[in-house]
Amino acid sequence: MQEVKYNYQNISILFDTDTFTVVNKNLFINTDQYACVSILQKDGVVIEEKESDIGVAPLSQASFALPFEIPKDGEYAVTISFRLKEDTCWAKAGHEIAFGQKVYKKPFVWNKSEKLLRVIHGKLNLGVKGDGFDVLFSMLHGGLVSYRYAGKEMIEKIPMPNFWRAPVDNDLGSLATARYAQWKIASMYISHKSIDAQKDDAYHTAFADNPVKITEEDNTVTVTFLYHMPTTPHSTCEVSYTVYADGAVRTKLTYDPVKELGDMPEFGMLFTLNADYDHVKWYGLGPAETYADRKEGAKLGIYENKVTDNLAKYLVPQECGNKMGVRYASVTDAKGRGMLFAGDEINFSALPYTPHEMEHALHAYELANVHHTIVRVALAQMGVAGDDSWRARVHPEYRIDVSKTLEFQFVFKGI
Repeated sequence: MQEVKYNYQNISILFDTDTFTVVNKNLFINTDQYACVSILQKDGVVIEEKESDIGVAPLSQASFALPFEIPKDGEYAVTISFRLKEDTCWAKAGHEIAFGQKVYKKPFVWNKSEKLLRVIHGKLNLGVKGDGFDVLFSMLHGGLVSYRYAGKEMIEKIPMPNFWRAPVDNDLGSLATARYAQWKIASMYISHKSIDAQKDDAYHTAFADNPVKITEEDNTVTVTFLYHMPTTPHSTCEVSYTVYADGAVRTKLTYDPVKELGDMPEFGMLFTLNADYDHVKWYGLGPAETYADRKEGAKLGIYENKVTDNLAKYLVPQECGNKMGVRYASVTDAKGRGMLFAGDEINFSALPYTPHEMEHALHAYELANVHHTIVRVALAQMGVAGDDSWRARVHPEYRIDVSKTLEFQFVFKGI
C-alpha cells in the first residue's frame, strides 16, 4: 500500500540541484488547498521544518527554490510533503497527500582504529583479540565460528553466503523457483571443501580442505575462505573478514559469475543470532518493507520495530521484511546489547526464520517456535514482480546484474 499510494498521488515533486518542481495532476484542485511542509534531515534526524502555501494550478507545474541550504558535514535529505489543512470525513488534518524526497548522499566510511590487536595462531584455529572482544576463525569448519563482544557470544552459527529467498506468490506463478533452484541448493549446501571431479578414486573424491588465506597488517588481520557451491557447472565464492582493533569486522563477499547459472534471487550473507535480539533499528528506507521494484513510496529515515513485526501476515509465509538503502541497522536485546551492521545502501532484514523455514510452511501456524533471529545482509535482492501473478517475470532492471564480478562489502560490530 505504501507503493500504491505513492504511484497514485496526484502531485509529483521533482528535484534539481537547488530547486524543486511541483507537478499538479489534479483536474480541479489547486495545491494551495494543502499545507506544504518542508523537512530537512541530517543522517536521518529531523533538524528543521517549515510550512508554507504553494499554489500550483490544476494540470500545471511550477518550480521553487529549495527552502534550505544544504551543509556539507553529513548526509542530508529534503522532503516536500503536501498535507491536509483540516479534518475531513476520511482523514485528519496533517494526513499526507503526496511527497517527494531528495537525498544528498554521504559515502560510507568506517574509520580504522589505531588500537592494537593480538593474533593467536593455532593448528586448526586463528584467534584475534582486542579491547573488549575476541574473534575465532576455524580452518576445520571453514568460517567465523565465534564473535564475542563484551564477554558475550553474538553468533549462533557460522555466517554463510546466501543466494536464496523464500518464494513470493509471483515467483511461484512465473515458475521462478524452477529457474533459480540451483541457488537454493547452493545456499543450503555450500562448503569450504570440494570434490575433485576429475578423479574417480576414493581418495580424490573425498572432500578436501581448501587453504585459508591470512594477511596481517598494522592493526588489522584479514582471513579469507573459499567456498564451493554444488551447482552445474561448478561455482565458487570467497568471503574475507578483516578484523579491526575496535571490534569491527569488514566482510567482503566475492563471486565471479558463471554464465550458465545466470542471476540469483539474492546476493549476501546470512547470520544466525539468539532470539533475545528482537529489537531492530535501521537508518534506511521505510517504514514498510522495500524491494528493488517496490521502493518509490518509502522515505529515508530512522525507524525501529520488533523482529516479529517484519514477518508479514501473508496467508502463505513467503519473503518479507526487506529494507533497502540501509546505511546501518542494529539488532539488540532488551538491554540494548547486540550487533550493528553498516554499509553503503545495503539490503537488510531481521526475521525469526530462515528463507528455507518460511518456504516450507504453507500457513503461519506451521512455522516452528521462534529460536533465532535471522539477519540477512545483502548487496541486492531481485524484485518481487507483480505485473500478473501467473506468468510475468521480474523485469530485467530489477534482477541482479551478473555480467561482471559481484563484490559486496559491509561491516558488523558488537554494541
